[in-house]
Amino acid sequence: MTKFDFKKLVDVEYLSQNRDNDNLVVIDARGGMLEEGALMYDRATVVDWTDISLLGEFGGEELGKLLTKENYQQIFAKLNITPDSEVLVYGFTMPDQGFGDEGRIIYTFNYVGFDNVKIIDGGFKQVEKLGFNKKYNPKQDRINVSDIERKEAVNNRKAIFTDELLSLIGQKDVQIIDTRLEVEYNGRVIYGENKAGHIPNAISLPFNSLVDENGFIKTRVELEQYVKNKGLDKHKQLITYCTTGVRAAYVAIILEELGYSVRNYEPSFAKYANVGEVENK
Repeated sequence: MTKFDFKKLVDVEYLSQNRDNDNLVVIDARGGMLEEGALMYDRATVVDWTDISLLGEFGGEELGKLLTKENYQQIFAKLNITPDSEVLVYGFTMPDQGFGDEGRIIYTFNYVGFDNVKIIDGGFKQVEKLGFNKKYNPKQDRINVSDIERKEAVNNRKAIFTDELLSLIGQKDVQIIDTRLEVEYNGRVIYGENKAGHIPNAISLPFNSLVDENGFIKTRVELEQYVKNKGLDKHKQLITYCTTGVRAAYVAIILEELGYSVRNYEPSFAKYANVGEVENK
């Protein structure tokens, strides 16, 4: 059962109750990690974070940046999303397998000004229990955006990029939040970054530490105490990062709900590791 009172979060029973609503759009955010033939919700469209982001080489400044609002209107048309739509998004269940991809969808859609989008708490493990499943066929079930000429977002005030980030490291009114796994923070390279470790003075707040053992987001009281114990300060500007800005976006939307001012470093550590100094615990 959902324990976090958050307008962008619903339980799986909500999906069941609203399944036949004409304005409902369901997104499977597992994307490219979903293997052909795997089970998915029968009325969902599979969307990978790369489908809705600027593309570029791993470790470059472009990979992970948001697109223009015009690009997202084109994507919305492919997803049959209108101003009257309600969008429900699920991903892999955390902490087992998920990366917070559903949070990246919400972060992105909110940039466009589309706010009626919600996470299905507990991920696909809960959705699967409803019994409305089918086998995933990439050609039929994943959104095709190959015809869209992608351009970089303008006036993306929720994001921060490398040059500005480098100028803020060490500033007293800024806190940098590393949302990767603790082992990555401490120096293990998992995804091929050029350096091991973390941005100097960054606070480790692993993305999957925000959920309980069953994959449900923790209660507001638990989360508020947890981030307070981590030293987060509501009077400071928070900057989240991970490897390519996906896990960081998930953490960003939850921290915003808890009352923090947050910007997401979209190119994240994949880029930073090529240009900045790092620390190892």
